[in-house]
Amino acid sequence: MKLLKGAVILALIGVVWSTSSIIKTHRLNQLVLEGKIPYGPVPDAARDYYSYDGLHSAFDSKLNLKRSDEFTKKEFEDLLLNSLDSDAQINFKKYLSSTLTLSEDYQIDPFWIVSIMMVESGFNLSAQSNKNARGLMQIRPDTAEHLYSLMGKKISDEQIHLNLHKPDENIEMGIFYLKKLLQNFRLNYHLATIAYNVGPNKLKELLDYEDIDTVNFSYLLKVQEKYKYLTKNFSNELKKRSRPYESTYVIRGQGRSLEEHLLKLYTRATPNLEADFLLTSENLDKNLSYSKAF
Repeated sequence: MKLLKGAVILALIGVVWSTSSIIKTHRLNQLVLEGKIPYGPVPDAARDYYSYDGLHSAFDSKLNLKRSDEFTKKEFEDLLLNSLDSDAQINFKKYLSSTLTLSEDYQIDPFWIVSIMMVESGFNLSAQSNKNARGLMQIRPDTAEHLYSLMGKKISDEQIHLNLHKPDENIEMGIFYLKKLLQNFRLNYHLATIAYNVGPNKLKELLDYEDIDTVNFSYLLKVQEKYKYLTKNFSNELKKRSRPYESTYVIRGQGRSLEEHLLKLYTRATPNLEADFLLTSENLDKNLSYSKAF
């Protein structure tokens, strides 16, 4: 009889619990429908900075591009834009965001890309050279066809000619090309820059015959000049900002040296003190265990 009563009580509790759960679910759904509760998975927060953590190195090895995450996207864009004269700002502003986004996607130094774009076209989308190179990054149709093939895209000849005058397509082809050149020339930015100008096969031939001055190559010097010009604001702003963690003596490896220096001073003052009782980090746990006994 007691077992039967217990079973009935448990059954009633289950019914009440189930009913309560149904009521709460129904009430919650009603609130959601009425717009009183934003229900569902939390939306992905859009990252508000350009990240170059995967970048091996920058065109200028002294430039710490990995600190770009200390700036919002707008701050980073403004730093770059403000390094240009007023005409260049007007011409480049409409391509700035897509250039930086693509440089982040491909993890390529954005200042290098923009420097090359300045030298190649002066931010003129309609630019066309006597060698039939076109657009912002001055890509030739035959080069574009090869690049699309490497990117795994099947594009008709007609569409390739159209894409060369589409800013995002032209910029992406140029960035992809620069990345391939960096890989081909073992992350040597100077050689990759020259190869963008003369072509990788031509450069290899010139290097084989030692018939090129890779330090004073005119195209490279132009890109270097633009790069220095473009990165000045970014570099100056970084100097004003101390790093929150890396500026501490512990992270910079100075904590241990400071501790050792203090220990030397301490042992000179108390030469007879046993080493086990010095306040080093290694003995800290041991000293704490001794104190627990008292």
